[in-house]
Amino acid sequence: MPITPFVVGQWVRGSRFYGRAALIEEVLLGPRDWIWLLGTRRIGKTSVLKQLELLASEAAEPVYFPLFWDLQGAGEPDELHRSFGEALLEVKGRLEKRGIRPQDVLGDDLPASLGCLRRTLGSCGLKLLLLCDEVEELIPIHQSDPTFLGKLRRALQSQENVRSVLAATIRLWELAGQAGVTSPFLHGFTPPLYLRTLDPEASRALIGQDQLPADERPRFDPATVESIRRHCDDHPFLMQLLCKRHLEHGDLEEAVDELGVDPMLGYFFSVDFDMLSGVEHGILRAVAVQDASTSATLRRHVNADEHRLAGALQRLEQLGYLRRDAERRFELANSFFRRWLRERPTDLEPPAAAAPGLGAAALLTSGSLAGGTRPAAFDGRYTLLQAVGSGAMGTVYKARDELLRTTVAIKFLKPDHVRNEEALERLRREVVLSRDIAHPNVVRTYHLGTAGAVRYLTLQWIEGPTLEEVIRREAPLAIKRAVALASRLAEGLQAAHAVRVLHRDLKPSNILVNPAGEPCIADFGLARLLGDPGTTFEGVFVGTPDYASPEQASGRPVDERSDLYALGVILFEMVTGRRPFVSESWSEVLAMQRSAAPPDPRESRPDVPLDLSRLLLRCLAKEPGGRPASVGEFREALDALGA
Repeated sequence: MPITPFVVGQWVRGSRFYGRAALIEEVLLGPRDWIWLLGTRRIGKTSVLKQLELLASEAAEPVYFPLFWDLQGAGEPDELHRSFGEALLEVKGRLEKRGIRPQDVLGDDLPASLGCLRRTLGSCGLKLLLLCDEVEELIPIHQSDPTFLGKLRRALQSQENVRSVLAATIRLWELAGQAGVTSPFLHGFTPPLYLRTLDPEASRALIGQDQLPADERPRFDPATVESIRRHCDDHPFLMQLLCKRHLEHGDLEEAVDELGVDPMLGYFFSVDFDMLSGVEHGILRAVAVQDASTSATLRRHVNADEHRLAGALQRLEQLGYLRRDAERRFELANSFFRRWLRERPTDLEPPAAAAPGLGAAALLTSGSLAGGTRPAAFDGRYTLLQAVGSGAMGTVYKARDELLRTTVAIKFLKPDHVRNEEALERLRREVVLSRDIAHPNVVRTYHLGTAGAVRYLTLQWIEGPTLEEVIRREAPLAIKRAVALASRLAEGLQAAHAVRVLHRDLKPSNILVNPAGEPCIADFGLARLLGDPGTTFEGVFVGTPDYASPEQASGRPVDERSDLYALGVILFEMVTGRRPFVSESWSEVLAMQRSAAPPDPRESRPDVPLDLSRLLLRCLAKEPGGRPASVGEFREALDALGA
């Protein structure tokens, strides 16, 4: 599959960031210090925050000290405080240049820590630019501890030395009516700044990748550019998805058809659609049936007074669901949403999982799925069909999502891990990091959920065995097949590394093989951003000894070449039927990973080609510098062998 210049499913900034100039100017130079960026999923909220961070940190005459704060998974005050500490560690170098140590800023609680940071930066002549992502996480905090939100609001809306920017979907409106002795949390943050689709010129620049060197840009003729814009209605995520598939297929209509039935896209649309009100649902369904509607025709089909109807129409326009045609009539914004909505049933039957059933904790401990055959209801939405595997982090079930009418995998964190902060942090990172990787050889992560005391993930369901099972049954594999599998795994890793994500626990049991024979990498629970202080610090081993790189086995810092080492071990095992280092003692395996010379694979299998043997031994070099520089270089070498 050719590498394209389009980046989908992740945040971008710098040369990869297009448009939004007026909005960024309003955030940085406008009169408001308390701003809510409101938009749907995948419209680019995180990218805007990251671009603001970049611009503020690189200003020739800095006014702000930007701090990007991801609230994902922080559903309690203590977790929120912890995530704030992680945000400070991300900018440790920039803080220390100002003579500020993160540990000196962190106080006993979050509002105190924010106040201390604000005052300390003020003494340096800087104003804190607080860039908060995934702010919907404050909703469960308000439900469990209403008084905390008032304290946090006062810290975010201090009259001195802070500009607070919140990025969230419309779910955050739930905090507009916060009861109590203080003002609602959103008081001061409204009206929001809507994050809409790109303007036409920014869209054309994005499609043409005008900020890349000329020889790296895609070549689309003007008619194709306008067709892509029309299909996507200038939505940046949709345009990049469509451009990427068009380059891969070479046929725009084929790419449109394929993207139109992609379940990932349907999931995004469904999650946003379900946040809308009943009146808004009625409007969108009426417009979908009539193609183009006026306010007058909608009044006949939607049960709402004129004031509510006008407000709902305005919000749907701002959110990018509706647009006006040349005659000022309403129509659905993009062809993909239009197709999804027309195919969505008008009235979804009550999900089977909504029936009375076991509570979450009881479900996982009662043995109701013992034997893996009897369906059970879970969390008002899912029907658990069978247990399919378990590991250090928990148990995985095949399940039916009754709302979206599709099969998913659900991974439950073990009950004894629920209060384990490191395990919870790894789980949060699995969601945050995996959702940024859009590649057919990487299992998609959809949702992090909570049901009672149980934490769970929903993931793409892959029908098929693990690579571990394939190796156990069939190894040694045919050379051509083993090389093809390794090449596809390298593509998946390359996509992860492109967004600065390491796997750090790549092994055959974390790889699923689908019915087409394609390998899919799962379980990024041990991953972390390259260079991120993260949850696992130098000197602590995390991973699986049989596939750990020498630097990982020594507790030293790792990079992409550590994942490449693990991939080399997997390919060695596929072609020889054994791992390079074997012992009954894990400590001895780690010692061999650190210092023992790897065996020549031809000693176990003489028909291994010499070039493949040399490539494998390079991958298993003790020092990272002796290995291929990247998985991309490794994949090119494999492809050359195949040729």
